Amino acid sequence: MKRLAAAALLLLLAGGSAAEEQHLAGVPLQPHSEAMLVSNCGQLVYFDRPPRRAVTVNQSATELLLALGLEERMIGTAYLDAAVHPALKLSYDRVPVLAAKAPGRESLLAEEPDFVYAAFGGMFSDASLGRRDFLHGLGIATYVSPLYCPGRAVRPPTLDDLLGEIIDIGGIFQVRDRAEVLAADLWNRIKRTAEKLKERNKAPLRVFLFDMDDRSPYTAGGLGPQQLLLSLAGAENIFADVAARMTNVSWEAVVERDPELIVLVDSVWSSAEHKLRLLQTNPALRQISAVRSGRLLPMPFPDLMSGIRFGETVEKLAAAICPETQAAMAQEEAD
Repeated sequence: MKRLAAAALLLLLAGGSAAEEQHLAGVPLQPHSEAMLVSNCGQLVYFDRPPRRAVTVNQSATELLLALGLEERMIGTAYLDAAVHPALKLSYDRVPVLAAKAPGRESLLAEEPDFVYAAFGGMFSDASLGRRDFLHGLGIATYVSPLYCPGRAVRPPTLDDLLGEIIDIGGIFQVRDRAEVLAADLWNRIKRTAEKLKERNKAPLRVFLFDMDDRSPYTAGGLGPQQLLLSLAGAENIFADVAARMTNVSWEAVVERDPELIVLVDSVWSSAEHKLRLLQTNPALRQISAVRSGRLLPMPFPDLMSGIRFGETVEKLAAAICPETQAAMAQEEAD
């Protein structure tokens, strides 16, 4: 029953047919066969069986496999941006760390993987893991998060993209039941938050996502997962009109658009403390509504990426944007 409910939620969310939902995870080439083809970022990837020697690169990829209970099939991870999700730490500690960042192609091949899963398409280059077609030629399957396919984004991401990745990975490893439960939990968090925001009937809050400041502020445009995240949490991304996943803007534009809340992305390369000092000490930036009211929200970098944290982050953002939402959900849980 739980499995059917999860599948129904996914179909409702995608607004598609059963055939479309099945396509997300690839279709077995023959009945009862382990072999399948998966369409991913413009490439067809062949799997003759579920991976047994997987390598993950980037945090969201690593955390998804761990959340699906696949640590026994992982021979290595790489490129964490911050501490792994607390609920996954014990599983993570059982998997070797191959490199602090992306392992080089020769280092990767020395591990003899049969599957390499990266969040970002840029990881598959001659200067890093190796090109996807090169790895496929060696019998190593690959997968890239659909929200970060290489090249310029041409449309805003959808929840179908986000949940489709979870179902894809579940299908590839033939743990689809687990993937459906995980996707349904994420969807339920988002649905409950949306219902509470609708009850409050307030206009979206103007929000600026402050990623880093390298000569000019770097922020979310209208075509990345951060745009989806902000919109689901009841926010209006002040740079949603920019046709890019992420983009550099000017401080003059930030001041002019006057955000009511600023998300301070906390990362090892650009801390939330650094951003806070900048906003509070620059005379022009101190005039921004969010700075004057103190509505400055630090959030860890991994929380703002696609992956298993997405539902939790929608809840956190919605609570900061509309505190009454958090109070209502807390009361609902208490009842």
